[in-house]
Amino acid sequence: MLVKDLAGYTSEAIVANRTRGVLTGLGIAVGIAAVILLTSLGEGLRRFILAEFTQFGTNLVAVNPGKVTTMGSPIGILGTIRPLTIRDAESLRRAPYVQAVVPVIQGNAEVEGAGDYLPTYAGNLD
Repeated sequence: MLVKDLAGYTSEAIVANRTRGVLTGLGIAVGIAAVILLTSLGEGLRRFILAEFTQFGTNLVAVNPGKVTTMGSPIGILGTIRPLTIRDAESLRRAPYVQAVVPVIQGNAEVEGAGDYLPTYAGNLD
């Protein structure tokens, strides 16, 4: 079958069945739009995650307490067997090529002032 014959047969089929032709064209358009949308969402997410991981630079290392096992995830800060101490931070500070060490304690607590409960405020206190 020649390309000319195929094009003629296709155009006759579309004209004879207009609804089927319109719905087929609409399905193709929706499929192409879905592929473009999902591809752009994936690329945007990839760029966002890359920006989040590279915002600190390439010379920053965070050390968290915990026990890593071969059959699961780390226990974490609360369930650690050997918590980190200030002495550990001081030891890291004396290590070669270490420019700065910042020990941090994370947790949740209620704050009271003058006997009143103060709600958490995540903004400028000025």
